[in-house]
Formats: sequence, structure tokens, C-alpha cells
Amino acid sequence: MKKIPVIIDCDPGHDDMMALVLAYGSNKLDIRAVTTVAGNNTIENTTRNALNVLNYIGAKDVPVAKGFQDPIVRTHKAVMERMAAARRETMTEEQRKEQSKITGALAHGVTGLDGFSFPENNPKQIEPIRAVEMMAKVLRESQEKVTIIPTGPLTNVGLLIRAFPDLLPKIERISLMGGTSEFVLTRPFMEFNTLVDPEATKIVFESGVPITMYGYDVTYRVLCGVDTIDRMEALGNQTGKMAAALLRFFMERHNKNLKQLHLKDVTPIHDACAVAGVIDPSLVTESRMLHVDIETSGQYFDGATICDYAGCLGLPANVEVVYNMDTPRFLDMLVESAGNCL
Repeated sequence: MKKIPVIIDCDPGHDDMMALVLAYGSNKLDIRAVTTVAGNNTIENTTRNALNVLNYIGAKDVPVAKGFQDPIVRTHKAVMERMAAARRETMTEEQRKEQSKITGALAHGVTGLDGFSFPENNPKQIEPIRAVEMMAKVLRESQEKVTIIPTGPLTNVGLLIRAFPDLLPKIERISLMGGTSEFVLTRPFMEFNTLVDPEATKIVFESGVPITMYGYDVTYRVLCGVDTIDRMEALGNQTGKMAAALLRFFMERHNKNLKQLHLKDVTPIHDACAVAGVIDPSLVTESRMLHVDIETSGQYFDGATICDYAGCLGLPANVEVVYNMDTPRFLDMLVESAGNCL
């Protein structure tokens, strides 16, 4: 079976790590490039994390291109201040201080991939061109349409659309982790990736490219439990052991710092959902085509994905919003993919 050509745009991050393991280990995707963006951590750390993960799982030939630290319009500092303000009601003073230094520190730790020590002197290096140029190069050179899978803020993808509008016909679909329709975590309609770069999110959602949105509505239903992590560790290979260690750390940190979710012995693996849906669309058991708009000029709701699920606006649907997936098959896919890596 012919592999599906993809570009993965990510900000590793524990769930991004699992997305990369799934993408590579599935043997169903032709990963033309991995590009990085600041989100869960600084661009230096997310790029280092992507290089480390890909090298460790055996994806040594997948090119990695570094993206940008700041969102398209706003500064990284402003993003951190907005995030701290958005979660002020549910955070302690110590957590607010930690959050003010690194955007995703509460869930992912100081490096963005706390919980595992990768070997030093990684031979894998970044490409000499930046993320947006790499994306454009892949699209331009491809004989077939390419699916873009963003699992972090949409800065790179937004810039690609603005800089190279002539390449839009070369994009098969954007399968992204981001947004929320009805699930409330901090404030209504708010999700981390869209909150970080609202302007880029708006550009992407108004691009006319087919979009499938795997937001909090589905990722907090498709949960990975301790039994699945144990299965990964029992594989006995280095990828399984790495994934198990990192997911255990993520489960502990995520659940400790998001107490309002009342999760125990389970954790979301947000970003892997957007990859899994490309590998096997039949995993999606519930979705709706909706009109989705992005707030960019509000005091409290910048980055909100406003999903018109009641059909009040009478505007054309522009996004497939996913609400549920086949969880057992999804988890089996994660374990199998980890077993296919080093």
C-alpha cells in the first residue's frame, strides 16, 4: 500500500513525542519533513526534542527544520502573560511563576520532555533552511498532494499560507490538534495551541484548505491508561521504554496541575489523535462539519475556536470537528507503532 505523504509540524512535548512515534512506526506515512514551532517550550527546546525523539526511534533520515519563537503578530512574552491570566483562577502562585517562564511547563516540565534522558551527542542535525521554507520545498517538489499535520501552534502553517498561496492546491488536508467546540478546560472555546497564536489560527481556518480539527472534545475522550503504558514498556525495545517513561511523567504532571479534570491513571495524548486520523480515518466515530471562526480581538477569548454547532450563523462549514474516536483501536495502534520502532 502506498504511503501517505505528510509534513508534521510540532512542538515536542510528550504528546508530540507519541505523535512522532505513531507516524513513523505505523509504516503508513511518508514523513517528508518534521518542522518545529515554539509552544510547549521554547523553539530551541522543541527543536532539540524533535531531533532527539526522531534519532532515538530510528527516523534518522527524516529532515527537521526549525521554526520561529514568536507567534505571527504577538510576542512570546505576551503569550505567557495571557496564559497565566487565563488560568489564574485554577493556579497556585507557584504554578503561575512556573507558567510565566515557559508556556507548557506545567504539563511538560522545564525541557518540554522531562521524564527521560536522551543520549548526548545526537548526530541528527537541523536542515539549513527554516520551517516555512522546508514546507514550501516539500509541497513544490511533491508529485502528489501532501497532508500537513500540525500538533502545535499554527505559526508555521499560517506563515506558509501567507507566503506561498500558490502552493495551497498542493495541500491535501490539514489534520490538526487544536481548538475546542464544547469542552471547557480554562475558559470557553479555549485550547492551548490556538491560544498561543490566534492570528495564525485564523489564517489557517480561513484558507479554504480542507481541515480536520482534533480538539479537546475528542482528546479528553480518547484517554491512555496505565495498562497501555505498561504494554509499551513490555515491548522491550528502546522506543517502548522511552515512551512509557515519558507518558508516566506526563500523566503525573498533567493530572496534578489540572486537578479540575479529576483524571486518575489515564492521560490524554492529544497530538497523536491528529496523526491517527490520517493513518486510518475509520478511527473517527463521530464528527461534524461546522463553521468555525477564530477570535483575535477579544479581551478574554483570543484564540477561541467559535464552532457554530447550533447552525445559528448560516455560514458555510469550513472544518470537520472530531468528537469521538475508537479508543481501543487507537491505543492498539500506539503500542503497535512503538513496537515497530527501534
